[in-house]
Amino acid sequence: MTTSSLSSIRSDFSVLVVDDEQFLRQILVRIVKRDGYQVEEAANGKEALEKMAGKHFDLVITDVKMPEIDGMELLARVKKEYPEVQVVVVTSHSSEVNATEAVAAGASQFISKPFNNIEITHTLDNLIARRKRARH
Repeated sequence: MTTSSLSSIRSDFSVLVVDDEQFLRQILVRIVKRDGYQVEEAANGKEALEKMAGKHFDLVITDVKMPEIDGMELLARVKKEYPEVQVVVVTSHSSEVNATEAVAAGASQFISKPFNNIEITHTLDNLIARRKRARH
């Protein structure tokens, strides 16, 4: 997929970033926005589900460790209520959740912290390219 065709798709692709750590959430939002995606943020799983009830998102990027509704519960609820929404799970190396568990639970991708900007960009671009191929 060419860069120009990715750019036009990115602007139509809505992403919800969910992380209780404001600094990390802002970094992710900045990366996603810089790449041309529509982006909103939520401070926890409960807020994310409230936002999803009122607006369509193509993709959710979520941390695992959060109060009230953690990332794995959010993943399960998103896959049950919005099965077409892709979910990327982001967590630290010390988390009890590993990539195999996250993918088995329905995650489209798993990213370990610390992550770099390029890793986020490539992950999102690969997921939208995969979605575009699936639609054709």
